[in-house]
Amino acid sequence: MTHDVGLKLWRAERPGLAANHRVYVENIIEELFEPLYTKEYIKELKQEIMSAYYPAGIKPASEHAVIDSLNDIQAFSINEVELMGYDNNNCMEETVKEISSREQDPAQKEIWGRWGYDNTKWMKNTKQDPETLYVAKYEK
Repeated sequence: MTHDVGLKLWRAERPGLAANHRVYVENIIEELFEPLYTKEYIKELKQEIMSAYYPAGIKPASEHAVIDSLNDIQAFSINEVELMGYDNNNCMEETVKEISSREQDPAQKEIWGRWGYDNTKWMKNTKQDPETLYVAKYEK
């Protein structure tokens, strides 16, 4: 299975997800700083950045600008992975396996099941049995 098919299945298993630029930016901030700082510090940093640079009510200039930005980020990311000596397609397949093994927070899952997606970030089940979590093997 290719990673794009895997991501389509991942989205299908999370009904109601919708494009949300604010949530996307928050996710990117988290991932950008994950190799450098603790989760607690990243949470504070994310709140500070979002308050200062993405105030409530602000909207992207256009859908075209968003698509251009997203594709530029993909190009930078693919190049960085490949420059590090890894095969991006294989790495993405491993990432999809890892994120697909995660379970949703039970309380959020119930809320979304009853009332639908509420424009919040998909939250992991922090009590998921670690034996059920797949860990990406990027060195393959």
